[in-house]
Amino acid sequence: MNASSMLETLYVIQQMDLELDRLKSDETRIPGDLASARTEQEDLNEKMDQCRSRQQETRREIQLNELELEDYRQKLGRAREEQQKNAFDARTQVQYENQIQQLSDRVSEIEETLTPLYSRAESLKDEWNGLEEQEEKLAPRLVELEAMDESRIQALRDEYNEKLTKRTDLMKSIDSRQVKEYEMIRKARKGLAVVAIQNSRCSGCNVQLPVTIQQQAKAKKVPAVKCPSCGRILVHL
Repeated sequence: MNASSMLETLYVIQQMDLELDRLKSDETRIPGDLASARTEQEDLNEKMDQCRSRQQETRREIQLNELELEDYRQKLGRAREEQQKNAFDARTQVQYENQIQQLSDRVSEIEETLTPLYSRAESLKDEWNGLEEQEEKLAPRLVELEAMDESRIQALRDEYNEKLTKRTDLMKSIDSRQVKEYEMIRKARKGLAVVAIQNSRCSGCNVQLPVTIQQQAKAKKVPAVKCPSCGRILVHL
């Protein structure tokens, strides 16, 4: 392959590499609808976790209070039974009445504590049911969007592999030293190693090129002419 053809081929390869870069970038770019659905699902998951946590804490509080309530009710019942059996004089009667009153007050306190807890548990149950309904509505849409995105990604990968094969075959026609130089420049210059001269300027960095550089590039000889500013390989199309 002569120098002119080699430079033109390198330029074609450069365009192919840019297209391959674009395909890779497109693969990682999440479509707006899917991103929104995922965000909605994440928000729902967070709300459900918080609701579940509040439900568990409320149940624990209810269980503890119910156990204490049952204990005091039993104590109250025993106190009343003992009063009937043992309160034979006024003094003993007063002692039992005081004990029964204290136990009754404690039972009332616990019952008052449980009332808002029962109300909270009911509200949390309604909140949970509402969140489940939202998730049921979102789930099929999210599954559909995920499937569409998988198809999109697979299509991009198929296109990428097809173009990569063509690029690999084309690279075989280039001198290995030139390929190595191309790859080094491409890596150092954000994926752009070969650029065209446009309006007497390097299209890579937009610097005004000296006439001698332009003439050398137009001659299309090896070694390839490079931009004195950015070091990219110049081609005159």
